[in-house]
Amino acid sequence: MTQVVIGNIIALIASILMVLAGLQKKKKKILFIQIIQIALSVISNLVLGGYTGAIINALSCVRDILCYKDKMGTKEKIIIIILAVGLSLAFNNLGWIGLLPLIATVVYISFMNTKDVVKFKLLIIFSMVMWLIYDLYIKSYTSGVFDFMSVIANIVAIWQIKRKIK
Repeated sequence: MTQVVIGNIIALIASILMVLAGLQKKKKKILFIQIIQIALSVISNLVLGGYTGAIINALSCVRDILCYKDKMGTKEKIIIIILAVGLSLAFNNLGWIGLLPLIATVVYISFMNTKDVVKFKLLIIFSMVMWLIYDLYIKSYTSGVFDFMSVIANIVAIWQIKRKIK
């Protein structure tokens, strides 16, 4: 029980950052906040026994740093995807649920270099839905609530961008 509480406290802090990232309209600022959020999510996943989530989050942190520095090319994407698939399959302890972070990251990496902020936010929404299911399964309830809130925040930001409200 203590692990669940500690994991959820760490996840709460990470989740607040995730929502803040969802409210941003500039890709660099989104990525900066996500880097910090994902690092905290690694810790939370480890505490809660979600090893594939921790692996994917660690690789996602590297991915976002590379993207932030505009160094996320095709070679880097392929390497991260190969590492994600190999490590996730090797350490998956949750059956098909354990594959959801992998699916989210492969799709995210494949399309993350888009310059269109709306498409980027749609990508985040897809990823968050995969994580929502996973987080609820590993009892990361605060993450689950905030995954949902991040989806909503990104939808609101898309609406604002489409309506040109700043």
